Amino acid sequence: MRAARVWGALALVLAAAVVGLSAFGGSVYWNGVQLHGQQAAREELAPLAAEQIPQVFGYDYQTVERSLNEVYPLLTPDYRREFQDRATEDIIPQARDRQLVSQANVVGVGVLDAQRESASVMVYMNRTVTDKERQPIYDGSRLRVDYQKINGKWLINYITPI
Repeated sequence: MRAARVWGALALVLAAAVVGLSAFGGSVYWNGVQLHGQQAAREELAPLAAEQIPQVFGYDYQTVERSLNEVYPLLTPDYRREFQDRATEDIIPQARDRQLVSQANVVGVGVLDAQRESASVMVYMNRTVTDKERQPIYDGSRLRVDYQKINGKWLINYITPI
């Protein structure tokens, strides 16, 4: 009887040890997955933002709708709806009315925060806007660009001027 209790207690201790070690191993594994995801985000997003932001802010009044239609797939669904509304109400009518040509160049990108499924980058952008008067206006901007990974693809979740 006493031996059965000892074996029962030993089995309970071993089971607790196995559960504890499994939890620890799972935690170590998950931390590795998170760190790998963060590193991958840092490596992917700086060049991606440098490529995408000129597409978002660059357009010609003659082809502004087509240019913006090419940008919409780069955006998350929620931000796409907001951006499309703004484009329809403000950007496209002003571009046509004032005959605007906007050329955007990214001059620097830095990752602010990176997680496995979301990240934020700082983009330094120079933009030249020319209207029907042909007088260029130069503008330097800093933008916070928030990204979210959806179905394995990084999409712009929001752009905030700083």
